[in-house]
Amino acid sequence: MSGLVSDVAVGRPTVRGHAVSPWLVLVLVCMAQFMVILDATIVNVALPSIQRDLEMSDADLQWIVNAYTLVFGGFLLLGGRAGDLLGRKRLFLIGLVIFTGASLLDGLATSEGMLIGARALQGLGAALISPAALSIIATTFEEGAQRARALGVWAAIAIGGSAVGLILGGVLTQYFSWPWIFFVNVPVGIAVAVLSLRLIPESRDEHAHRSYDVAGAVTVTGGLMALVYAIVDAQSAGWTSMKTIGFFALAAVLLVAFVVIELRAKSPLVRLSIFRIRSLLTANVAMFLAASGIFAMFFFNTLYLQRVLGYGPLTAGLAFLPFTAGIMVSAGLASQFAPRIGVRPVAAAGMILTAAGLLLLTMLPVGGS
Repeated sequence: MSGLVSDVAVGRPTVRGHAVSPWLVLVLVCMAQFMVILDATIVNVALPSIQRDLEMSDADLQWIVNAYTLVFGGFLLLGGRAGDLLGRKRLFLIGLVIFTGASLLDGLATSEGMLIGARALQGLGAALISPAALSIIATTFEEGAQRARALGVWAAIAIGGSAVGLILGGVLTQYFSWPWIFFVNVPVGIAVAVLSLRLIPESRDEHAHRSYDVAGAVTVTGGLMALVYAIVDAQSAGWTSMKTIGFFALAAVLLVAFVVIELRAKSPLVRLSIFRIRSLLTANVAMFLAASGIFAMFFFNTLYLQRVLGYGPLTAGLAFLPFTAGIMVSAGLASQFAPRIGVRPVAAAGMILTAAGLLLLTMLPVGGS
C-alpha cells in the first residue's frame, strides 16, 4: 500500500518513517465521523428558528434535512470506490475540506437557497469522509480483537453523535443562534484535517479496477431528489399539476437510467445481482422503511414540540433523549439475542416495536404534554 508501512514488531502504522499509534488514528477518524453523524441530528431542533429567520415554508424546510441525507446516500458508494483508487487518506482530507467549508457557508446563509445548497455540499463531503474513515480503520488495525474493539468505538461514536447532536443543537440555538450549529464544525474540521495530514498513513487498493461510476452516482442521487421534490411539492402544486407530473417523470427517467448504467458499467456502484439474495433484499427494504419512519418522526416532532407545545430548543433536544436511550438499550439486547434465537425474530420484533411507537405518535393531541 502506497505510503503505508506496517511496523511488525509493535503492530503500528508509520508515516514518513515514524511510528504512529493506531489508536491516535482512530481518534482522528472518529472525530470526523462524529461531525458527520452530529450534523444529521443537530439541525433538527434548530428547524423552527431557521424557518422563522429565513421565512421558509414547511415544504422547503424539509430540504434542510433532505439535501444533506440524499446527497450523502447517493454519493456514499462512489466515495468508497474513489478512496480505494485515489487513496483513503487523500479522499478523507478532501471530504473534510468540503464538509468544513460547507459548514461555514451554512452558518453564513442568508437565504433558503444558499442554506439548502450548502447542506447538499455538506452531504457530499460526508459521503467522502465516512467510507474513507472506515477503510482507514480496516487498514490500520489487524483483523481480530483489535479491529473489533476499534469498530466498537466507531459504532459508539455513531450512537453518541446522534444524542449529542440533539442536545448541542438545542444549547447553541437557544443561547447563541442557529448558525452556530454549523460554525461549531469549522474549528473541529480544521484541527482534524491538520492532524490527519501529519498522522494518518496513506493506503489504496492497488488491484482495484481503475474506473469510476460517476454517472451512476449522479443519476441515482438526481432521481431520488426529483422523486422527493415531486412528493413534497405535490401538497401545494397538486398531484395532477404539470409540475408534479414532470418531476415524477424526471425521477423515473433518472432512476431507470441508473439501472441501465449499473447493468452496463465495468465497475458499477451497485451490482444489481446482489438483490437476488432474498435476505439482503429483505434487510434493505426493512431498513428503508425504518429509516423513513424515523426521519419523518424527527422532523414533525421537532415542529410539534416547539410550535405546538412551546418548548425551547434545548428542552426539545432533551425530549428526544429517550429515543436515543432506546436505541442504545435495544442495540445491546439485539447483539445478545440474535446469536441465540436468530436474526429474523429479533429484526421482526424491532420492526413491530417501531411501528407501534410510530402509531402512538400519530395520536399526539394538540394539547399533549
